[in-house]
Amino acid sequence: MQLSEELSRAFVAMGRHINRGEGAISRPDYLVLARLAARDCTRSRDLAAAEGLDQSTMSRRIASLLERGLVERSVDPSDGRAYTLALTEAGHEAVRTERARRVRSVTDALAGWDAVDRAELARLLGRLTDTLEAQS
Repeated sequence: MQLSEELSRAFVAMGRHINRGEGAISRPDYLVLARLAARDCTRSRDLAAAEGLDQSTMSRRIASLLERGLVERSVDPSDGRAYTLALTEAGHEAVRTERARRVRSVTDALAGWDAVDRAELARLLGRLTDTLEAQS
């Protein structure tokens, strides 16, 4: 099997592994919540651009997060026609809980690996991530 096929298979399997389980937040919701946690406050159009999504798709996602009480919307002080988004306390807690759940999931999956193999995987994945981010 070629490297690109093996990587694709690994990423799909990891996504399935991480996204299963009690209380899991969907990957798309988690990505939006994590971006809001990192920026604390932003506009929907900025989130859509950052995630490479159509504005209408992001609007539906935001509406769901608002309805669930994970995100709040406020009038943008610099432009009264626009809104900014921020995590609620429940949203911050959801990000903390989901991040810990995802870390535990990967840690459990690698429990049978020795320290040298885990370190090598971390090094190579870091290198791949750096390369992909530089090309984005």
